[in-house]
Amino acid sequence: MMLLPALLLTTVTPPPCPDRTINAADLCQNREIAARWADVETAMRAWQKVDPRKATIAERRDEALADLRRGFEYSPDDSPQQANADVIIESLGYVKAEIDGLTQIASSIRTPASFGPGLARDCLVGAVVNCVVESAGFLNAGEEGKARAIAWQYVSGLDAGGGIPLHMTIAWDVSGAKPALIGYTSTEGEAEPPRLVDNGEDIILHFPARTAGTGEGNADSLFLYRTGAWVNIGMNSWKTELRTRLPEGMGLWKGVDYDYYGLSSYFPIWRDSDANCCATGGNAYAVFKIVDDRLKIDTLDFTPDAAVQVKPLSCPILKASYRSPWPTRFTLHFEKPALPPSAQSDMVAVIEQTDEDDKLIFRRYFSFAGSNGFGSTTLIPVDGLGDAQNPPQMLPEAEGEESLYFHAFIGEPNGMKYVSTPPLPGSPAPLGVFMPDLARSLWYDGIADPKGGPPIRVEMPRDMWMGECAE
Repeated sequence: MMLLPALLLTTVTPPPCPDRTINAADLCQNREIAARWADVETAMRAWQKVDPRKATIAERRDEALADLRRGFEYSPDDSPQQANADVIIESLGYVKAEIDGLTQIASSIRTPASFGPGLARDCLVGAVVNCVVESAGFLNAGEEGKARAIAWQYVSGLDAGGGIPLHMTIAWDVSGAKPALIGYTSTEGEAEPPRLVDNGEDIILHFPARTAGTGEGNADSLFLYRTGAWVNIGMNSWKTELRTRLPEGMGLWKGVDYDYYGLSSYFPIWRDSDANCCATGGNAYAVFKIVDDRLKIDTLDFTPDAAVQVKPLSCPILKASYRSPWPTRFTLHFEKPALPPSAQSDMVAVIEQTDEDDKLIFRRYFSFAGSNGFGSTTLIPVDGLGDAQNPPQMLPEAEGEESLYFHAFIGEPNGMKYVSTPPLPGSPAPLGVFMPDLARSLWYDGIADPKGGPPIRVEMPRDMWMGECAE
């Protein structure tokens, strides 16, 4: 009997490709896609060598692989979609750039021989540009035999690539003779000092953090002290499982808070018809277990709310006004200038704040601009309402100034519907408006001081402003 060489009997596993797409046959033969995925895999291996968050890295690879297989196309029922090769190639480039950035950050974290007063002064992350130590300290937890002491540092600055704001929290174990890096979290959004918890069974180190934007997703890191070492625990896999355990049309859209004494979380649920700001689906309580160094759902209790019956505003848009839900006395209404301020909308939004005596604190004017493709509307600062000969004029834009997105929602019987186009005199009056970027701008950029001093910060809550009709 002839024996074939062992090499001929080896089954070759084909590399991953967009095999969950309608046009998978063509895409899986695309050499450029294969090469870009190989670049991502190489970047992943480099990241794993320098970053102690092994479970986090494994979860990120799983997410990237799932995105590749569906061709970076998405549908509510996760059914295969027609995908575009150029979009896939470009998206894989973004994934690689993200991983390269995280590798650079992780490899630049320094661990000094000891920690003293410099912990509160000297930034220990080389890749953060203009790094400032916001806070620092020490934490202790655990009983004799397994007690742990950690040093931590919360820093802010800019990332080395594009000058994007960056916030980081880093922690080192200082229980032994030499400090040792435990882990960190980094985000463009908000981070907090770490929390060291002894829940009676385990010592848990949590790095709370949220992503930037209105989604406010989780950017946390989690470590568990186990058998003499800190082990990273993945925190994202359970959210994929959650989709299969909720009723159709329900989902989790934002980040959650965790309770590590019970290893659980209580969070709101959104309906497909909800606005991003406002969940109406009910609430869920998940208790977790740790399986293969990842959080998994052990039990899930979901309490649905009755469907909300929403009535639209019954007045024309020029008769509607909007008010902040908090006692900060912010209002918004629309005006139609004599001459249109832009080609996309002939409306101007007027935003005002008054004091308790109804004395005007400030007034700002904005025209509107819309974007093609995935539609959205932005606010454009203008100098007023103009006159019969002159339309409102755009105010000078500061270099690097971010867009001020304007989110409007109209009322429908089963909820609220997002309106992606700029408002017009004949369009329905929005039931609610949401302007989180304006709130950020008023706080960080402020408004001009009438006495010539530095800009005055304005604290405007980032909430939905609901409309009402003038009598």
